[in-house]
Amino acid sequence: MVEIRTATTDDLDAVGRVHAASRAAAYAGLVPPDALARVTPATQAEVWRQRMAASPAPSALLVAIEGGELVGFTHGTGREERAELDAIHLAPDRLGSGVGQALHDALLDEFVGWGCVRAELWVLRGNERAQAFYRRNGWAHDGRTSEHDVGGAVV
Repeated sequence: MVEIRTATTDDLDAVGRVHAASRAAAYAGLVPPDALARVTPATQAEVWRQRMAASPAPSALLVAIEGGELVGFTHGTGREERAELDAIHLAPDRLGSGVGQALHDALLDEFVGWGCVRAELWVLRGNERAQAFYRRNGWAHDGRTSEHDVGGAVV
């Protein structure tokens, strides 16, 4: 049984481990290997320390705990009536287990609680698994694109 709860600063090393492993698995072939090599558990834990300290209100960093282990997380922010789901990452061995769905649904509940009536997200071009997940959940591509830094590579 998966437990979804709000992250604490004590979770951030594990969040960094999951984030680095998730990116390595999901972005292989989409991001240059040298850039992915710079995405380490330590660098990602520091990213989340900084983001937690600077996240605007409202925001939520939720973690999935299974068998006492942090196996996934999601992050989102809100502004007025609009929310942004900006991360769902899972330990690669939890893909297809329902953990991602539980995180997604919990974050959408947060959005509703904030009074948001519209939400958006960004998915790396070529990340077909993530795109299919979001389509199954009613999300649709609106044609916009954006650039994002992954390990020093702009993708």
